[in-house]
Amino acid sequence: MTIYLIRHAQSVFNATYDPNKPDPMIFDAPITTLGESQALQARNEISQFDLQNVIVSPFTRTLQTAHLIFGNKLPFQIDAAVREQLCNSCDVGSSPRDLARDYPHLDFDHLDDCWWHVGEKDHRGLPIEPHEILQERADRFAEFLTRERIQSTAIVTHGNFIRALTGVQPKNCEVIKFDPR
Repeated sequence: MTIYLIRHAQSVFNATYDPNKPDPMIFDAPITTLGESQALQARNEISQFDLQNVIVSPFTRTLQTAHLIFGNKLPFQIDAAVREQLCNSCDVGSSPRDLARDYPHLDFDHLDDCWWHVGEKDHRGLPIEPHEILQERADRFAEFLTRERIQSTAIVTHGNFIRALTGVQPKNCEVIKFDPR
């Protein structure tokens, strides 16, 4: 199976977050100028692979990263299953209506209005996704890839999701070859 996991480029949240300070409350953070450079470097690396499809998390940072890497050369399938674990403000997404306005060439009609994790809220007002729920979601996605014999595909996703699939904590725009079997 030829599947490549790609972590999104540096986001505004990544650039400002300090674990010793309060969450900067940047929701659905876009990528930075450095992130744009990272995505363009990943485009060079990815160009050597024979890819036919791209699965993309619906967050702005992954959509921007995927667009910079692939442009309009391959079809994008938007899939909330590959979203980030909700730990911080940046892991709260935008509504499908807002995403469709910002990315009119992509289809978000299949997404729920709230496609990110919903649950009991912490002191910041954020519904933190427990690790075991993330792991179950990652395991189901790996089973889907195997069952459907998905191949020649890049998946533009997030660090915690990649770690749940592979055990590897990737850097921004790092490309990881993945065999879900």
